[in-house]
Amino acid sequence: MKKTFFTFLSFIPLVLSSCSKKFEYEVKSDFTYKDNTVNIIDNIPSVVGKKAHVVMLYGQSNADGVSYNEYLAKTFPEVYVEYTPGFDDVLINFYNDGGNNSSGYAFTKCALGCGCALTTYGPEMGIAETLHYSYQGTDTQSFIIKWTWGGTFLHNQWLNGNRERGDLYNSAMDFTLKCLSLIKSKGYSIAEYDICWMQGESDACKFSKWETYYKDTVAFVSLLRHDLASYSDKIAFIDAEINEEGMWPHAEAINKAKREFAGESTLNSYVDTNDMLLTSQHEPEGNPDVAHYDSLSMVALGRKFGEMVLSTK
Repeated sequence: MKKTFFTFLSFIPLVLSSCSKKFEYEVKSDFTYKDNTVNIIDNIPSVVGKKAHVVMLYGQSNADGVSYNEYLAKTFPEVYVEYTPGFDDVLINFYNDGGNNSSGYAFTKCALGCGCALTTYGPEMGIAETLHYSYQGTDTQSFIIKWTWGGTFLHNQWLNGNRERGDLYNSAMDFTLKCLSLIKSKGYSIAEYDICWMQGESDACKFSKWETYYKDTVAFVSLLRHDLASYSDKIAFIDAEINEEGMWPHAEAINKAKREFAGESTLNSYVDTNDMLLTSQHEPEGNPDVAHYDSLSMVALGRKFGEMVLSTK
């Protein structure tokens, strides 16, 4: 799998492994459903002889999506026109910010409005666009399972502070497994699974546990792969760096941890958002939200996730 390391950082995983033992994590227990109130709506037709490519999208607000539809219409009108009705061959079931915006536990075509609000979108649009053009005219149907929550910590919300399943993890996994069960029950052969992860800003804050992020990531991904193992033993984990432009004091340390983890397996990789020069300084006009990507940058992030999802095949 292609890695997007900077040239002068490409030796880091080798140096670290030569001077210290690589952190290993053992999953101590199986996942058990914590939230049995989630009932995924059965609205997918049964099929025969069709494959499914499933992408799980998790994270905090830049995975959630705080890029505005109205600015996409101004900055990239041709893409806005394409994204507005969505993609029939890319279905999404999304649950954002505790249900503040969701698809109501049902799969729907991936279109604008799947972000933190109906007026916003996230990386799912670039992912959907890439999958749409890749599988167009084939027997593969694409599904995106999106569970995100803005402003959340990996250390003690997705995990529980002791590198075990936290409340957010349990809810996301409950949602995910029920979505996967529905897809399988409809006759799909699930050929590809990928996890896209856009998170780390909260853990890069001044009083966070930023120094534990690498070990937390190892635990988090180990738990994910363990709990999804009945569907595949080769689930790609595609991580994205966070913005280092001054907003998050420990962003460099968080990104170093992401790069280190990406170098440990061909199933791991990361999106070098800083090398892509993504911006967050321009929108909304006159009062920019510097914590969240501008409309064009969100499209670029989603497309890059999509490219890397396809590269895992």
